[in-house]
Amino acid sequence: MKTIWKVIKGLITTFLIIILLIVLFQKISNNKLALGNTFVFQVASESMLPKYKVGDIIIVRKTDPSKLEVGDSVTYLGKSSNLKGLIITHEIIKKEQIDNKYHFVTKGLMNEVEDPEITSDDIYGKVVYHSVIISYLSRLMLTRAGYYAIFVSIGLCLSYDVITSFVIKEDDEDEKEVNN
Repeated sequence: MKTIWKVIKGLITTFLIIILLIVLFQKISNNKLALGNTFVFQVASESMLPKYKVGDIIIVRKTDPSKLEVGDSVTYLGKSSNLKGLIITHEIIKKEQIDNKYHFVTKGLMNEVEDPEITSDDIYGKVVYHSVIISYLSRLMLTRAGYYAIFVSIGLCLSYDVITSFVIKEDDEDEKEVNN
């Protein structure tokens, strides 16, 4: 039973560390670099309800613009009007090719007005995955109590692991000396 618990705990710790590293990578690179052609973003508005809620974590993969279709959710960097400089995730409602370059019109599901036209150069990629568990943790972390509860519990677990690994090693060494 202890072995199963150690394996589960190891998998959870590894998973959390990987997610943490990806999020840190995105923050440090200011969303300019992809890790394996993949970006991780957090939904910041209600424009895509009910598909994505505020705080949801979405995985976006660079995609060949010719393969993007009407109805796909894409994440892009806004370059005009009130969207300038914002990272937006909306659905494609129109696609056309002009002079060997793809042009798209997108719109949030809850929005009445479509977004200004964008080109394939503005698009980070297509949403390929919406993580329910990580999204739940992300929304929980939007509250102050949830934020501290998660970090305190992770900190306590990691501290316990570090302390017990040193104590067990010392006890094992003491046992070896006694047995010799």
